[in-house]
Amino acid sequence: MIALRLLFILILFLATLAAQAPTDEGIALEVLLKALSTPKAAEVSELVETIQLNGIQSKLTDDDLGRILKAGRDGNRDPKEMAALIKAALSACQDCRAHYFTPMSPEELQTLLKRFTPEAVFREARARGITGLEPTEATQNAMRAWGAKEDLIAFLLPDDKIRTIPPQPPYKAASLKPAQDYDSTAKEGWLKITAELAPGSQSEFYFKHNALFVKPIQGEEPKDVQAFFNKPAPRNKTAEFVDVECGLESPAATCAPEAKDEKRGGLRILPKNSKPKATLIEQSYAAPVDGRAGFQITVTNPEKTAQKYSVYLRWRERDTPKPQPPSLGSGKR
Repeated sequence: MIALRLLFILILFLATLAAQAPTDEGIALEVLLKALSTPKAAEVSELVETIQLNGIQSKLTDDDLGRILKAGRDGNRDPKEMAALIKAALSACQDCRAHYFTPMSPEELQTLLKRFTPEAVFREARARGITGLEPTEATQNAMRAWGAKEDLIAFLLPDDKIRTIPPQPPYKAASLKPAQDYDSTAKEGWLKITAELAPGSQSEFYFKHNALFVKPIQGEEPKDVQAFFNKPAPRNKTAEFVDVECGLESPAATCAPEAKDEKRGGLRILPKNSKPKATLIEQSYAAPVDGRAGFQITVTNPEKTAQKYSVYLRWRERDTPKPQPPSLGSGKR
């Protein structure tokens, strides 16, 4: 008995040293079991302190925890003190902590939503994260069916990360990357596209939500398409609630409000000092589909050689609709 007590005093001494120079050793499970089952070997509070200072050499499987509880019963230990020891052991167990902070699976999230309060599930999701959730509206709706609240859905599947449903062919997905100053809450949005157009060709670029699609209208499809944006396209906004500015940075072009295209509801963008028939770029606002609006930009290369174009688009959402222009017959006679 005295030898065992001296052994445990040595363990405590080593644990004290570990507090000053941390080590990965920890108290061995067999030594802990022996100390628990022998009342005079050590107090439970001493064991708790040793575990907190130096850790424990165990993965604390169900079998390990059962042996610890049995050793506590054999040593006639107080149940409350044993509860404190179990908590200390779980907190100090490296493999246990890795398990508790492993990201949740969708199945585990679904189970937690049935058992715990929304606030508790949100806290755990924020601490652990989750893997395996497809960033789609279908997944968002599935989470609602599981009982998830909107704050949890917005945290795990932010709207600006939801995949855009692609339009029908001949549209093809084009490269679109977030800019360095990307901010989904920005008041003003912008999009920049660079592409090489074949001689005499015309192409349409369709920017919807967080994706860019392109299709050839005449001639070959564009090459070397690169695009950046700072926020998703408007959501649930019709054209009268969106101010738009667009044009070409290269070759230079300016907006021509007097050349409004009534058929497409957009603005023709004309090269400087050119006639309307030389239109290089047109822009129109695509009405929301599934709540997501977009912009359709048509670029024409009238030259006999391939040309590289740099297109810019800027927009700002309005709280009130645009003022309507006076009708032609409203003037005084």
